[in-house]
Amino acid sequence: MIAPHLKVGDRAPDITVLDISGERVELRDYWRNGPTLVSFLRHFGCMHCRYRLAVLEENREQLNRAGLQLLAIGLGQPKHAERYCGKLAPHVTCFSDTVNDGYYAWGLRQGTMAELAAQGMNVLKASAKVLLAGHMQGAATGDINMLPGTFIIDRSGVVQYAYYSKYAGDDPSIETLLQVVPDRA
Repeated sequence: MIAPHLKVGDRAPDITVLDISGERVELRDYWRNGPTLVSFLRHFGCMHCRYRLAVLEENREQLNRAGLQLLAIGLGQPKHAERYCGKLAPHVTCFSDTVNDGYYAWGLRQGTMAELAAQGMNVLKASAKVLLAGHMQGAATGDINMLPGTFIIDRSGVVQYAYYSKYAGDDPSIETLLQVVPDRA
C-alpha cells in the first residue's frame, strides 16, 4: 500500500535497505548523525538515475559543507548499488531496495503511461541533457515505472524537504536543496 506524500514536519519512515555488502541497514541510523539528503532513484540501469548520482558526486563537497550526509537508494541488488555508485558517486552512501515497499512507505509510486505522455516533452528534454552528459540507459535492475523522489531529513527524523518527481529526470536543483538545509543542531 502506498503511503500519502510526506510533508515538511512529518516523521520520516524508517525503512530497512541493503548496503553494498548485502547487510540490512535502517535509515534512521544515518539521520541521527545529522541532516541527511535521501535520493530515491528509480533503478540503477536508469540513465536519469546515473546522471543524478553523478550530479550528487560533483556537488558533494558543497552539500557536505552545508551539513548534509548524502544517501541514494535504488531498486535492484546490492551489487548494482556497489557498481554504479562506486563508479558514479563513490562519496555518496548507496543502498539498494529489492522491492518497492520502502518506496511506497515514503509515498513514492509508479508513473502511468498517461503521465508519461503528458510529460513527454519534459522527458525528452531531460533525456537529451543526460545523453549529452554521457549517461546511457542500461538494463533495468528494478521497477522501470517507479518515480524518484528527494528528501531532506533532520537529525530527529523530521522531513524538512520532500520532492516527488513527476517523471524520470525531474529532480530538484542542488541550489534548491542547499536553500532548505535544516539547522545542524
